[in-house]
Amino acid sequence: MTVGWVELWDAALGAIRRGWSVVPGTFLGSDRRWHGRDEPTGLCPVSDTWRDAPVTDPAHAQEIWSQQPYGVLLVCGRGVDVLELPHRVFGLLPAPEVPQVPLAATAVPPRRWLLFTATGSGALSGELASMGVRLHTAGAWVALPPTAVDFLSPQRWLEPPQNPSTRRLRTADEVQHGLLTLLLRSGKTGDDDTD
Repeated sequence: MTVGWVELWDAALGAIRRGWSVVPGTFLGSDRRWHGRDEPTGLCPVSDTWRDAPVTDPAHAQEIWSQQPYGVLLVCGRGVDVLELPHRVFGLLPAPEVPQVPLAATAVPPRRWLLFTATGSGALSGELASMGVRLHTAGAWVALPPTAVDFLSPQRWLEPPQNPSTRRLRTADEVQHGLLTLLLRSGKTGDDDTD
């Protein structure tokens, strides 16, 4: 499945306007092959030097995303980190009490949930790590909706990010503490196998 060019362009510009650094990623063509760099085998940054040249200027983003329907990849550790929760762990949380942060769902099975946080300490709690939770920070990237990560469907926002003037991102440390509190309060610690 290909994603609309305009939607990707809008996603890149929206991220930059929120102060998030992005880089162009490979993209799926109608021929069901990856494009954007020499012989890509999946979603990845178009340039090997992506860490050194993130896009932070709307005019630069407009120039890049007007050339090709590149995927929109968030550069983590530059004000934004991402907690990736396995579906099983996310399912243990009481729905109304899920931490109020931008939240996206991945399309690729096994389904994952991405919680976007402010860059924090860069450390993941041992309890969450043992449940299969991952922290993406400096040196990592994640696909932003609506970037396609496979042939089935693109990433999608469940809780889109707000304008930074209306709500700041919570730090990864705050969100981890909140997740652990909710899991402990529910009596479900996710000690069985991760998916």
